[in-house]
Amino acid sequence: MSRSAQHLQEAADWLTRLQRPEVEETDWLAFDAWLSEPGAQEAYDAIQAVDEEIFQRGSAVRGELAVPRRAVAAKRGFTIDWRWLGGLGVAAAAAAVAIVVAPWGELLPQPDTLYTTAKGENRAVQLSDGSHIDLNTDSHLSVRFDKDARRVTVHDGQALFDVAHDKARPFLITAGDETVRVVGTKFDVRRRDGQLTVTVLRGLVEVATDGQESPVRLRPGQMLEHVEGAASIVVRNVAAEDQVGWRSGRLVYRDQSLGRIVSDMNHYFDRPLRLEGENTANLKFSGVLIVDGQDAMVRRLTSLMPIAATPTDDSIVLRGKASTPN
Repeated sequence: MSRSAQHLQEAADWLTRLQRPEVEETDWLAFDAWLSEPGAQEAYDAIQAVDEEIFQRGSAVRGELAVPRRAVAAKRGFTIDWRWLGGLGVAAAAAAVAIVVAPWGELLPQPDTLYTTAKGENRAVQLSDGSHIDLNTDSHLSVRFDKDARRVTVHDGQALFDVAHDKARPFLITAGDETVRVVGTKFDVRRRDGQLTVTVLRGLVEVATDGQESPVRLRPGQMLEHVEGAASIVVRNVAAEDQVGWRSGRLVYRDQSLGRIVSDMNHYFDRPLRLEGENTANLKFSGVLIVDGQDAMVRRLTSLMPIAATPTDDSIVLRGKASTPN
């Protein structure tokens, strides 16, 4: 098997593996490592395109794939028209079958489509209902369209949603212990390190959180903040466009902790930033960071904040500077 064909098979395996209910954080870490291999991202994109095509043609394809079991009893053959897969080649077509049919011929129950971005990558996704999703760096979400609802799960990361109006099928987003319900609007959802935020740019959204008696309704310019598993939530007014500055390569902060800023930067670069020193993570910053090279961003931070940066073999250590005595 050629390396490209092997990547296609591995991509199909990952697509099915990450859709299973028992997927864990270790699976995501292994998937991220696999995506960094040369040719892996291209193979995954190709298989994902096949999966989306199969989903769109779901009933017809599944009907034809079910024929072999019926044909055994009837002792007759069957044919499948694979012309719509011709552009991807034999290896991709074979991998596409692996997506739909389990090793023993059982049909997989999950029609979800997984969308991901690598570190430093942004991605625009156009859904079949006309909705649009912009994925921030190092993000993972899955989409499933049912007859009664459009369902998205934000496994990790950040995404800006511009939802097409469909009163008959609400758009439901699950992120941790939150469920966001909309009909047609524009809003940002962020799930990082157990912290959840929802920011509305246009329209109205309702956010239901485990432990809350009734959902919270958010209007444009409002942000909901919540820690997964906690009972409390915070709703405050914000400059909503600041929250999606990442789409144009800008990270906008207003009195934000250095711990949060370092967490954001670590989703862009492979070499991690580490904080050392008492209260270093709690230092506050207001300003705009242009997302370009890691070294350049660190230099800007050290010039704007009372911190020093020390490179090590495997990381960059940030430490607060000692206060100068009067």
